[in-house]
Amino acid sequence: MGGVNYASGGSGILNTTGYLLGQRYTMDLQLYNHKIIASRIAKELGGADVASKYLGQCIYAVEIGYNDYLNNYYGEGYNSSKIYTPEQFAQLLVQTYETQLERLYNEGARKVAVFGLIRMGCMPAYKNIFGADESSCVDKLNQAAQLFNNKLQKALPKLNANLPGAIFTYINSYEIDSENVTGLGFRFTSKSCCHVPNGEIPCAALTYPCPNRDEHVHWDGAHYTEARARIFAKRAYQRQLPVEAYPYDISGLVQVPLDETDDHCSKCGHKQW
Repeated sequence: MGGVNYASGGSGILNTTGYLLGQRYTMDLQLYNHKIIASRIAKELGGADVASKYLGQCIYAVEIGYNDYLNNYYGEGYNSSKIYTPEQFAQLLVQTYETQLERLYNEGARKVAVFGLIRMGCMPAYKNIFGADESSCVDKLNQAAQLFNNKLQKALPKLNANLPGAIFTYINSYEIDSENVTGLGFRFTSKSCCHVPNGEIPCAALTYPCPNRDEHVHWDGAHYTEARARIFAKRAYQRQLPVEAYPYDISGLVQVPLDETDDHCSKCGHKQW
């Protein structure tokens, strides 16, 4: 099994996101790269129609938006928070994102799992930056994530209704991230596995990671350890509760026949949206 990954560290929905970090591939540039790949596939298979049918069988996973907050709205050196309220900024992000997802559809995507944001305010680095104690999280970051997620959930059914054959399904990352991780064997929920300088995210250079990484939720100041990511991925693939993914989890998305996609909204129980 193979695929293509367009992800880029520091990238965002907005082209201005992360510009102080240096070179990165924004969502618009990632879509441009996908357009190139789609054209190569069309040339290889003998035409755009054949390529579209081929790409329609693929599963697309899209997760973006964190950097728009952490390296833009709430980041030092950016002006977004002076221009927009949190409500306005979430609306700007989701409207832009909606257009980008439509561009993905226009290049052949039909089955798309769109991930919401996890609890950004519980990441160790941002707890340090914003002064939250070990047992709490940064409320304004989590509230921003929920604002974004709520608007995203409302946008996806519109895409499904307006784009023939599209199945955009929502992975409720915030809900999955909110589970009791101590019951899953994690002893360290706020402490990074590697040494992280105060207020930063990557592991400090020339330092050793912890030997018990399976007991840590976070690898560095923001990112999951492999142990936590594996559990999260399993829940996204096969939900334990309906609220964790809808109308489909990824395993359900895989099973939807292409010839039924035009009629999927009558079968997916979209009243949950």
